[in-house]
Amino acid sequence: MGIFESIRTWLGKRDYNSAQFGRRNRSHVARATSANAEIAKAIGTLRDRSRDFVRNSWAGQRILDVLTSHVIGTGIMTVPNTGNDKVDNAYRLLREEWEETSDVEGVLDYGAQQSLLFRSMVEGGDSVLRMITVSLTDSPRAVPLRLQGLEGDQIDTTRDSVLASPGQTSSVRLGVKIGDWGLREGLYLWKNHPGEMVVGSIDPSVLVDWSDLCHLYRPLRLGQLRGISWFAPVLLTAREIQDLMEAAIIQQRTQATYAGFLKRAPGAQNVLAAKRDDKGDKVVRIEPGTIQDIGDSEITFANNSSQSVFGDSYKAGLRAMAAGAGLTYDQLTGDLTQANYSSLRTGKIEFRRLVEQIQWSVFVPMVCRKVDRRFLDYAIMTDKLPKRPEGYPVDHIMPAIEPIDPLKDLQADILAVRSGRMSPQEFISAWGRDWRKVVKDFDAFFAFADANNVPLDIDPRRPAGGVAPAEAGERATNANKENADV
Repeated sequence: MGIFESIRTWLGKRDYNSAQFGRRNRSHVARATSANAEIAKAIGTLRDRSRDFVRNSWAGQRILDVLTSHVIGTGIMTVPNTGNDKVDNAYRLLREEWEETSDVEGVLDYGAQQSLLFRSMVEGGDSVLRMITVSLTDSPRAVPLRLQGLEGDQIDTTRDSVLASPGQTSSVRLGVKIGDWGLREGLYLWKNHPGEMVVGSIDPSVLVDWSDLCHLYRPLRLGQLRGISWFAPVLLTAREIQDLMEAAIIQQRTQATYAGFLKRAPGAQNVLAAKRDDKGDKVVRIEPGTIQDIGDSEITFANNSSQSVFGDSYKAGLRAMAAGAGLTYDQLTGDLTQANYSSLRTGKIEFRRLVEQIQWSVFVPMVCRKVDRRFLDYAIMTDKLPKRPEGYPVDHIMPAIEPIDPLKDLQADILAVRSGRMSPQEFISAWGRDWRKVVKDFDAFFAFADANNVPLDIDPRRPAGGVAPAEAGERATNANKENADV
């Protein structure tokens, strides 16, 4: 045995069964490539097939809708938390006014831009939000900042050099310019979408500074520069399920066709040839329930099979596809026939963990914080907000998590607040609300109700069932006295 054969034999004897080479591992296709090398070969094809899946399949559209509605909802809110009510109110009013006009195209507001940006990222792998400065004359009241959403297609992947040229301190990979330690320096963007039918020559892509961009994608490996479509793990299964559905439909249509085969001697007359009825009309068919005498001929009818495993196979495929997309089976299909409170709650707990991870590990750091910083810089530069040594801390409020059983879930949340497991602020924010605004609304509402001597059972300051009118009247009198003193 030669030295090379000895080495080959030694390599074949791995301690891990999955690392061995043999009949059972023959189907494994594995290469020691980086994330960017794998993405470079597949990003365009997967993006195109994913969009086809969304266009022509209810499941693709459903997955996009469910993920977007839970991760973004009507928009991730940015609310001030400076500790000063006056400063918070000034920031909030300016922010609300800007969010209404944030779209440079003048079509969407900030919340809708977030939804479309996220949908594009899930479907295509990544998306870009470009921050554009406009003149003060175009934005006399709001902050002179506008946002433009771009699909990942507009990143020029042909700008690619694995190794930098001699003397260069940065390189370009898949349209992303990177410097030392992998620091992002910018993106090469096409002026128009490369899939757009533009007459004339195509302008070359230009480098846009990283500080003016929000590049949204979900990193799955260290060093990954571009994102991959979230439908990549389920596209094959989805295609097979769609083919299975079409085959089942054709089978049912075929079985619904009642076919008969007439046997007769060569040259014999067709006993079912066209005849005329009492009205003189030709009769060329057998009516339902009719027994036709065909003489010496023999007729045989097709016996269609009613056996099918379509139902079980279809459900198994849908469950696999839902798991691959991060959803539960009932979220994908709307099928609640075998669901109960416990199973729904268990499934939603895992799903909510995934949603929180996407919100706080992907969308907030890649989009919200960068936009917040640019908004604040422009607000201070244009003297719409005063500069503060403490800055303007903000909180991000996520979409509300709808309870499966409102009564049970609310009781559990109340106990969690009373036991210190969560703060009242966290409890209110979990419903997608700004707790300061909620408290102010409560204060204004019940102050008005007390002033008008209107006791209500919804008043949380009173025990269930309300209070005596005397107490309500006393509170109203005190409130009127305080207003008169003021």
